[in-house]
Amino acid sequence: IYVFTGGAPGVEVGDLVDVSGQVVEFFGFTEFTAGPSVSVDDTDQDLPAAVPFGALIPSPDPSAPSCAIEFECYEGMLVSIADGTVTGGNQDFGSDPLAEIYITAAGSRTFREPGIEFPGLGGSIPTWDGNPEVFELDPDKLGLSNQVIPGGSSFAASGILGFEFGDYELWPTDLSFTPAALPLAVRARLPGEFTVGSLNLLRLFDSDSDYANRLSKFSAYINDVLGAPDVLGIQEAGSITELQDLAAQIVADYPAVSYTAHLQEGNDVGGIDVGFLVRNNVSVDTVTQLGAAELFTYDEPDSLLHDRPPLLLRGHYVGNGAPFPIAVMVVHIRSLNGIETERVQQKRLAQAQSIATMAQDFQSGDPLTPLIVIGDFNAFEFTDGYVDVLGQIRGDVNPAENVLSGPDLVSPDLANQLDFSASGERYSFVFEGNAQVLDHALTSSAAGTFARDLQFGRGNADAAHDQINDPGVLRSSDHDGLVLYLMSDFDGDGVADDLDECPIDPSKTVSRTGGDCTTAIPTLGPSGLLILLVVTGGWGAAVIRRR
Repeated sequence: IYVFTGGAPGVEVGDLVDVSGQVVEFFGFTEFTAGPSVSVDDTDQDLPAAVPFGALIPSPDPSAPSCAIEFECYEGMLVSIADGTVTGGNQDFGSDPLAEIYITAAGSRTFREPGIEFPGLGGSIPTWDGNPEVFELDPDKLGLSNQVIPGGSSFAASGILGFEFGDYELWPTDLSFTPAALPLAVRARLPGEFTVGSLNLLRLFDSDSDYANRLSKFSAYINDVLGAPDVLGIQEAGSITELQDLAAQIVADYPAVSYTAHLQEGNDVGGIDVGFLVRNNVSVDTVTQLGAAELFTYDEPDSLLHDRPPLLLRGHYVGNGAPFPIAVMVVHIRSLNGIETERVQQKRLAQAQSIATMAQDFQSGDPLTPLIVIGDFNAFEFTDGYVDVLGQIRGDVNPAENVLSGPDLVSPDLANQLDFSASGERYSFVFEGNAQVLDHALTSSAAGTFARDLQFGRGNADAAHDQINDPGVLRSSDHDGLVLYLMSDFDGDGVADDLDECPIDPSKTVSRTGGDCTTAIPTLGPSGLLILLVVTGGWGAAVIRRR
């Protein structure tokens, strides 16, 4: 138990003491309050054995907790963790820029799961257990050196279990850790591939005192970590000015990478908008703002539905043979803040249905042009129990699992390319130590034919929060950006290059006949004979014709 003495105590670790005084709950922390009587009976005593924390302690099941009140029965005790995992990097609290990290003793990181947080609403609506095994560790609370510890790191520690600012914390006396490797870039493009990415800029405004540093960080992150996507959907830019400044910063830092900025002002009261950065190997036909005047009829009077109206870019990738048509819609849906309230649920549902209608209108009117819907959906790949935002947009929702749902507006369904990612890599954001995906890439059937991979560029979500102030690439934002890889079609025959058996050589005439690839190469032979070499299925035959 903690003993508050009001000054430096006259005791040492290992002393056997008698303590008398009043025990209170001080902001939830059990302690002897000011003015206790402390007497030392003996010294150099062995400490009690530490309570080992691991896969089952603390309990991961909120219906069967380790203690009647969360971790209360271990408060003030010596505990040890042999195989811990950092589930969230250092927080930042003003005077403590390298503050507590989120941890679990179970040896693996925790993820958001479907449903409403325990105890939930019952019935057919799923319940998420809330990952009660997650707690905090304050590296320097008892005098150890403070250090940057990113999410995804592994560690071993022993110390005292304390309580501070509403959270249980391990205050270590011994701590060792193996840091996660950050940054971790997405893979390089394969021959014939191009990429479409998404990145939340975390309220980038040119009035920021650290604006120049933030531009430099984003430049490095977009190029070195995301691999300079050919089309990059942007969220939370202050205006077209910020995107133009970012494009200028990138070409100054990386002369071979030239971006053009596209943005139209939206309705957000905080001034943030969605937009695009587009490389010069993509020709842009149109950029159209959608749904800016749509109304949300929940309130009186009605209000605008889309704070950040979607932008639809139509163009062609021209970096590999025949121009490859592509359409990208960037979205930024209303946040999860206040999700328990009816108004927020109704607005998120209305936005999802509106975007679903936009996607359906596009694929109905132009089914052959690949469509990618990308951005910060502020929604998980599954239902949160209130509204299945992603399911509504994709066209795959189970009304029984949601407080609110609407009709299925999309056919054929959009595909979530998150399926390309390994389960342990499915996160773009970390909230209170729980990894989760808020940023997605959905594809129409036409786009799905060419989709090959989806990866997240690591270096933001897991980084210490204070590193946003550093000159390095880490923590340029609180979201990890994503990159969708698509295979192009050099000869424009509708078959992706990695599946096309035909030669991709613009000097040859290519036709597909009966599943074989036929290439005709005319040449003049002796005596004016026209020799036509026909190559079919790998075999050649000379056809001689007289001119």
